[in-house]
Amino acid sequence: MRIDRDVTVPTRDGTPIVIDVFRPDGEQPVPVIASMSPYGKDVHWPERYPMYELVDQGEHMVWETPNPQWWTERGYAVVRADARGTGKSAGRLDVLSRKDAEDFYEVIEWCGVQPWSTGKVASSGISWYAMMGWHVAALQPPHLAAIVAWEGCTDFYREWGRQGGIYTNATESWWQRQIIPQLGGEDHASMPEDLRSRELLDDWYRERTVDLTQVRVPVLSAGNWGSIHLHLRGNIEGWLDAASEHKWLVVHVGSHIDPYYADWAKDLQLRFLQRFLGGDQTAMDGVPPVRLAIRRGHDVEWRDEQDWPLPRTQWRQLYLGQKELSWHQPAEDRTPYPATFDFTATERLELTGPLALRLWVSHIADDLDVFVQLEQYEVDGQRIPAIGPGGTATPVPMGIGWLRASHRKLDPERTLPHRPWHSHDEIQPLEPGVPTLLEVEIWPTSITLEPGQRLQLRVQAEDDNMGLLAHNDPDDRKSGHGATIHLGGDHASHLYVPVIPH
Repeated sequence: MRIDRDVTVPTRDGTPIVIDVFRPDGEQPVPVIASMSPYGKDVHWPERYPMYELVDQGEHMVWETPNPQWWTERGYAVVRADARGTGKSAGRLDVLSRKDAEDFYEVIEWCGVQPWSTGKVASSGISWYAMMGWHVAALQPPHLAAIVAWEGCTDFYREWGRQGGIYTNATESWWQRQIIPQLGGEDHASMPEDLRSRELLDDWYRERTVDLTQVRVPVLSAGNWGSIHLHLRGNIEGWLDAASEHKWLVVHVGSHIDPYYADWAKDLQLRFLQRFLGGDQTAMDGVPPVRLAIRRGHDVEWRDEQDWPLPRTQWRQLYLGQKELSWHQPAEDRTPYPATFDFTATERLELTGPLALRLWVSHIADDLDVFVQLEQYEVDGQRIPAIGPGGTATPVPMGIGWLRASHRKLDPERTLPHRPWHSHDEIQPLEPGVPTLLEVEIWPTSITLEPGQRLQLRVQAEDDNMGLLAHNDPDDRKSGHGATIHLGGDHASHLYVPVIPH
């Protein structure tokens, strides 16, 4: 392997971006896998996150990026870039701005015209690197041939900045740990400050949201049922709305890190890149458009599908009653907020797809934050947790959703029965004491209930049980204590679920 460190790539405004190039020995031109982030191209994995064991061993391993040794052995060059204003790159950092994406565009185009390059470049990586892949694909650099988007996001407001309109303080710890140590000496924008000061979806958020109609290169989009804090929705919505002729969706389980480096995943990535960078027209033959890890209790069963949501889905309503969920609508009633509702399966019930909670509430105040969580329990009452971002050590709910009541306005053009789409463009206060319908988007899930197992819907006033992923900033909370949930009759609150026949 040849290594060229600290190579300078000029950008359109003259600010240099600094990269490292890893490429195979030999004179034959090779395709390129590129990535760019503000995380530091020179930060060896154990220095960044020692608690995450290196899945792929190697002295050149950097957090969430392709392993240069593995890929160069298979005939690819690997390029890693420091984002503007971080590491060794000059300029002013403004994360996920258009300038950020334009810099990556310049890196890709530089890679495409080097004598050691075939002119075919792909973006690949986890999380931030996936986000940059979506963003740069929308700019359509001529030498970009494909993107591998592994657990990223595409809609910055709804998936990261303001989930349901509510600020998540996970940004604070990420900013302090991941970004601050890499900053250069120049001034930089502060994402946490921008998020705190911008409750409504404005041009700042729009600049950081991918125009998926402009994504036309082949896409391999990989989501994770357990990444219910940031990444899952964007990979599914990205796959749905990308204008690409060739696109594949995989939804797996496991930690935020391990699956990308697993043998099955590297094999799939290699087949995908061989097809669109290597010219092997048959490399993806037999790979279905959608491949899902269907959750069966503590286990999973891989299943191939043709579309999403699954075409055979039977959309049904589970009605909220007094502490229960039922297929039958109850008589008109009410219950204090917060509350839990349980459903016990009498036969196998698979719920795979997006969900929505239609919740009728009244409140003594003019606003409240709704936190929705789905949990699964064994016959003996033991919880079956989903594997979270840190693996089994960070269990998470089976499904999750959020909504600030004053953000309940829907975009009629984007809203579907199974996926409410909130416009987040104006504040609509509640009228105290008046029952009001809130349609809460619940991110996609896969839950299989066996007879006697229980599904629990939690409608909560907070989500402190989510740890670093909680929405508990004291300056950005609207309390739901004192509210009422309405049941049955004209205010039949219900959970809209994707039942998959078996």
